[in-house]
Amino acid sequence: MDVLRSRLRHAWRPFRLSSRISRVLIFVGAAFVVGFVLLAFVGPLVYQYGGTQYRVEVAAGQFQNLPQLQAPSAEHPFGTTRDRFDVLGRVIGGTQLALVVMLLAVSFAMVVGVPLGLTSGYRGGPLDRLLVTVMDAVYAFPPLILAIIISFLMAAIFQAGVLSAALAVGLVYIPQYFRVVRNHTLSVKQEPFVEAARSLGAKGRTVLGRYVFFNVVQSVPVILTLNAADAILTLAALGFLGYGVQPPTPEWGYDVSQAQTDVASGVWWTAFWPGVAIVILVTALTLVGEGLNDVVNPLLRARGASGPRIEPEAAEGARTKRAPAVLRETGPGGPAVSVRGLRVGYRTPDGPLWAVDGVDFEIQPGESLGLVGESGCGKSSLGRALLQLMPPGGVVRGRVEIAGKDLVGASESTLRRRRGEDVSLVFQEPMTRLNPLMRVSDHFVEVIRTHKPDTSRNEAKAMARTAMAQMGIPPTRTDNYPHEFSGGMRQRVMIALSIVLKPRLIVADEPTTSLDVIVESQILDILDRLRSDEQVGLLLITHNLGVVAETCDRVAVMYAGKIVEIGPVDQIFSDPRHPYTRGLLASTISLETTELHSISGYPPSLVDPPPGCRFAPRCPYVMEHCTDAVPALTEVGPDRRAACYLYPGAGVPVPEDVRAPEGHPQVTGI
Repeated sequence: MDVLRSRLRHAWRPFRLSSRISRVLIFVGAAFVVGFVLLAFVGPLVYQYGGTQYRVEVAAGQFQNLPQLQAPSAEHPFGTTRDRFDVLGRVIGGTQLALVVMLLAVSFAMVVGVPLGLTSGYRGGPLDRLLVTVMDAVYAFPPLILAIIISFLMAAIFQAGVLSAALAVGLVYIPQYFRVVRNHTLSVKQEPFVEAARSLGAKGRTVLGRYVFFNVVQSVPVILTLNAADAILTLAALGFLGYGVQPPTPEWGYDVSQAQTDVASGVWWTAFWPGVAIVILVTALTLVGEGLNDVVNPLLRARGASGPRIEPEAAEGARTKRAPAVLRETGPGGPAVSVRGLRVGYRTPDGPLWAVDGVDFEIQPGESLGLVGESGCGKSSLGRALLQLMPPGGVVRGRVEIAGKDLVGASESTLRRRRGEDVSLVFQEPMTRLNPLMRVSDHFVEVIRTHKPDTSRNEAKAMARTAMAQMGIPPTRTDNYPHEFSGGMRQRVMIALSIVLKPRLIVADEPTTSLDVIVESQILDILDRLRSDEQVGLLLITHNLGVVAETCDRVAVMYAGKIVEIGPVDQIFSDPRHPYTRGLLASTISLETTELHSISGYPPSLVDPPPGCRFAPRCPYVMEHCTDAVPALTEVGPDRRAACYLYPGAGVPVPEDVRAPEGHPQVTGI
């Protein structure tokens, strides 16, 4: 029973994480579909008239015809037709036919199209080219005309009826399943986990069935529901044109066609009720398909995740006591960036999540600040917030001043001008950030002419060559495509793109990830030269403490959305004051390491963070008052601050019997 409940919770989780609108679409659509299913299979048991019945038995062996074109009444709620059929009985019979044909058609198309798409995409070669050619030719043919042609052939082979109609409709949809499944298979079979399975000797059918199929099949339910809706319309169109099932079998499209002359004479009910049935059932199936698309697609599910909106008032009310701003002497032209009270939040199904919660710092021109901390502590969210590059549902509060202007709440046109000119972002994994269909020079021309429309293409290319030359890239390579560069060279291209407009600040988010140590050293030298020669401020987001020690002037340590220590790199690395900083540095491996260290426990949930100091549950020096209030950043040395109650000024007097931790001897080898 517990296993069953666990599986049900796992199956329900995507629905719970989807938006409220998606769930409403699915449940409303499914309710109407269930209503039609009950009408089709329970209706004949409780309603006295059948869809092909035009007379009733009034006595033994004596029959009486039903009235012709009788308006809706108590005995005939939907009225009667010119052929003396009860309209409600015809609607019930048409519902049975529509559901049976729909089920047979989509099942046939899925059973044929999905395996063909899997095999074609995974095997490739001549078979793939043949199947693609055939399916593209079928897909390019008008669906209704193709269905009519197939219905003629099916009627000649099987005789006109439900089976021939289902095959005619189903064959039309095979190319749709084939194309979608094949395209997904081509993508999934290149994934590292598929390659790993093959490298371990897994059989082809095992890889195809276990690794590829279950990653591809997630899109099939969406296609199925949308094709089911289209199948109803195609069946009705065939019946309307006289190519569907043969009369007197109840069929909505045929009944609408026969009722055309009735409408002209004022008899509305013979065409109205079959038409309404078509519209409602098609709409219901479409609602289910659209809702499933949001549930199955993780991007749409995350984008519409239901959760309370983060209102400005709620944001202010949820703010804990903010630490004093970390201020430094301002350079001649002002700081490259000044951040005050920065908060970055996201909507989640469980409530607002504040990934960055009350952060203050400045970066001077020519200065580099390293931002370190465990994964999930808010480093990347902080970096993106400086450029206001937030995903849907993300909000930014506080102030981010660059060139004397606050970017928080600025218009999109203002942000577009500031991005690139005042602040630039260097991504990790540069290959995924460069358009593979554009030459490198085209990337530069696009950026330059967007910000400087009067610049000619030749002038933009000259600026591109200059920027790339600063990165050590020969001018002859400017017209190459991204795939013609190595990983290190592509990262140089990304850095050149970020500096071509001479911004005041560069945000580098893990710029040396996946690069070898030699290329990493070259990239770090380039960044160091940029900030010293061009007086560019640099925010370096990284997990690598060695990179920070080599490149940065100061370091800010983040934990659970807050800066817990900030100051000069050499001082913090040689004499860390905050217990979390000590734990991070002690976990670093160097040539002098003789024993591995780690920080026990896990970072807290930022949806419901613990009261007081967020590091308290993992801190070896935790005191009773640590969970009462958030400690303020307090001065612990020249230009150094730490948020810990072990030091005077954090908010609570230090008890006499408590000694602040001394620097860890193992961090000297970094």
